[in-house]
Amino acid sequence: MSESQVPTQTYKASCHCGAFAYDVTTPSLAHESTEVVRCNCSICMRNGYLLIYVPDNQVTFTKGSFEDFKPYTFATHSVAHYFCTTCGSSCMARSIRPGFFEGTTVLNVRLFDDVEPEKLKFKEMDGRSYTKEKAEARVAEIEAQKQKEAEGKA
Repeated sequence: MSESQVPTQTYKASCHCGAFAYDVTTPSLAHESTEVVRCNCSICMRNGYLLIYVPDNQVTFTKGSFEDFKPYTFATHSVAHYFCTTCGSSCMARSIRPGFFEGTTVLNVRLFDDVEPEKLKFKEMDGRSYTKEKAEARVAEIEAQKQKEAEGKA
């Protein structure tokens, strides 16, 4: 089965207190070709992030709204990390720098219902030692993957 044939699944996700709830449609996390990013940068380690990248339009809020999240930025202020101000759950991140992961939402799969992290396939990311060049190369890799997936659907 090629990557373009990976079945999609809609997952329900929420923060701990339920103030934010959203549905996410993405390739099945249980599929053998789907990888979840496990990064060792300071914020990912502290928040326990396990990440997937999806187009913004694949996230549909069923309670609360994206605009209601509290953003947090640090270092280069290229990415805003969004969390619930009631329970503190770190839910997602989006780029706030033009040309850098535009149109992409980075989601913490730990907040997805019925997902067992110990059964996921991981892609390790060395965010701790990221340079601007490495970040741009990663963006190019993800953009190429999105293009490949778009061509497979055509």
